[in-house]
Amino acid sequence: MNPFIMSNNIQVQSNVTTSSPKMTKPHRDGTNGQYNDEYDENAFEKMRSKHCVPRKINYDEWEATPNIANLPSSCDDEMFDDYIVTTVDLTMVRNAAANALSALVSKTYDSSVDVTEDNCLKRLECTAQQYDWGKRGSSALVARLKAAQHDGNFVIDEKAPYAELWIGTHPNGMSHIILESEEKSSEDERQCMPLVEYVQQNPEMHLGVVGKVGPSDDYDLTFLFKVLSIEKVLSIQAHPDKQLAAQLFTDKPHAYKDPNHKPEMAVALTDDFEAMCGFRPMLDIASNMLEYPEFTDLIGNSRHDILEFVANKRGVNPKQILKKMFRVYMTADAEHVKTNLENLKNRLAEKDNLSDLDKLIMKLSDQFPGDPGIFAPIIFNYMKLKTGDAFYIGANEPHAYIQGDILECMACSDNVVRAGLTPKLKDVDTLVKMLTYKCSIPTITRGLRKDHCCTLYVPPIEDFAMEIIEVRPGNSYELHDVRSPSVLLTLDGSGVLKQSWVQTMPVSFGMAAFMSANTTAIVIADKNGPGLKIARALSNVHLNSRPNTPF
Repeated sequence: MNPFIMSNNIQVQSNVTTSSPKMTKPHRDGTNGQYNDEYDENAFEKMRSKHCVPRKINYDEWEATPNIANLPSSCDDEMFDDYIVTTVDLTMVRNAAANALSALVSKTYDSSVDVTEDNCLKRLECTAQQYDWGKRGSSALVARLKAAQHDGNFVIDEKAPYAELWIGTHPNGMSHIILESEEKSSEDERQCMPLVEYVQQNPEMHLGVVGKVGPSDDYDLTFLFKVLSIEKVLSIQAHPDKQLAAQLFTDKPHAYKDPNHKPEMAVALTDDFEAMCGFRPMLDIASNMLEYPEFTDLIGNSRHDILEFVANKRGVNPKQILKKMFRVYMTADAEHVKTNLENLKNRLAEKDNLSDLDKLIMKLSDQFPGDPGIFAPIIFNYMKLKTGDAFYIGANEPHAYIQGDILECMACSDNVVRAGLTPKLKDVDTLVKMLTYKCSIPTITRGLRKDHCCTLYVPPIEDFAMEIIEVRPGNSYELHDVRSPSVLLTLDGSGVLKQSWVQTMPVSFGMAAFMSANTTAIVIADKNGPGLKIARALSNVHLNSRPNTPF
């Protein structure tokens, strides 16, 4: 495999190891240890009891993973009195997803296999998460997709939020294989199996891990696929890299119960998707400081550093200036924040023509009154995306989704550090230390058109990728074999997925399916319908040569 990946036409070295280490023995009835306190108060104890089976560690078998004790993590900081020291040994936090990724990237060839009844497509029943920021009732795409998977027997609560649909093996949103039986059963009686249990029956057949033909819980999907229906802004947050994730899990296990990283990619499904991501260019921040004196007053003497940097173009890296400003902002006195927010809101209320930034600030103020995160759009990039637009969020980058419907694909993790616009735990100190403080406008891409039907979205990491397949009425298209497993979600239209003589699976809006590694299928759209649109998530190791990725 080519050890280099392309980002903005610049060749950068991939950090993914090509070894296939064996993990500490995990639990038998779950996946890769990612529990989260948002869903289960006892999650940490569950993972401790199931993952941390005492055994003597042979460090030689992890030769591709160095002992990083007492070395700064990748969230570097030149200030000697303010950095995060990584003391945890990564060999103790390896998980099944990481093992599978190592196995996949180490393969030197790809080969298609015959489809049989054992490895053919399997229908999935997915989990809907009802977080408060989700759209309500049937206005939520998530709710409609979930209802479609139950053949009309799922009752949508019109007053309840439906925020996310999870498709994958994460233990807090596990998808289930729907088992086919000779006798037709009712919705309540149909038999299901956890997807993780199914794929771990034969990792070679289902996950593409060569040589692992017997049951093994050492391997899992490398990605998690989601649909989001966003009504209210999500928290200002960032996801730590692998080293910091492991350190947080070790130091603060009751707050950070997930040792894995979580880079992610969002693809807009509607024309109204909005988000904040990354720090604005310094000139933009300085300009906004003049436009919003309430924020400028809040950050105190930090304003002089920013204005001087812009005026004199002092230095080439504004990281320390931004970091100082962000810390002052995030730790400002609550009464000071409250007073300045009230002044800002009153001033904007009297303004005749509000700018887009003004309107966003007022919107956040209505959703989270008094929260310091209301000032965030002044320093973060404010993005508006149309259907098909996508952007990538790397480790240690601040972001917050604002509204709209999206597809989201990520590494198999639920690890997050929050600092604003949320009633949940805020860890301002960690967030301030971990951010990269890059000043740039995020790259928006519409993907790479592979052929007349398929658009490929490729991030600069191996954990995941995404395809959007659109087939016209009456036409067909071959879903090519890839070395990793994949999951499918029908977004629009109707038709069938045909796998030789083995099966012909009807598909329509909301239908989700699991596709074993190295298998193929023919997508056939109904000739009297609107066509067929399917989203496919998979590991980003399926290309023999990587195209230039725009991220």
